[in-house]
Amino acid sequence: MTRKAARVRFSLLVAGIAAMTVGITIIAGAAVFFFRHHRSEQASAQTAEAEFQALRARFADQRPLIDMRDRRPITDVSQSRTGAPLHSFHTVIFDTRGDQRIVRITVPYQFGRLFARRGGFRWLGELTFLDDTEFDPEPIQLLVAEIERHGPGLIADYRHSGGGQFIAWVE
Repeated sequence: MTRKAARVRFSLLVAGIAAMTVGITIIAGAAVFFFRHHRSEQASAQTAEAEFQALRARFADQRPLIDMRDRRPITDVSQSRTGAPLHSFHTVIFDTRGDQRIVRITVPYQFGRLFARRGGFRWLGELTFLDDTEFDPEPIQLLVAEIERHGPGLIADYRHSGGGQFIAWVE
């Protein structure tokens, strides 16, 4: 083997090791992010109801930004907190498909914005970010600008007739 061929081979080996290291780092980082921002656990309907009642009590003085009857933001944003910085999206879901479970997701606000296509959310499932739930196909029309204009507070509070529940808010 010539010296030149040996250098090329060594360079390819180093590049391959570097690429594998970068790939492993990305996968490990994604796994750590997922497990830090997502929790899912089996829960009874009674446990879920108690948690959702506590959340609803927390937001008792607020109307959700999305009117789920019309699937659009409310037109009156008189409770707007314009200019307040937004730090995180929170979503709590009681998913009744298969085994009943509560899913809790909290992601940095800027990360959550990545899921807004063309500056908005078209499906309730886009607010679940890191999970597949029964609420994914529920249509909505919500622009990121409307969330920012509304400021911190309740985004959605929705209950399926079958018992599944969904609450999302920003802080």
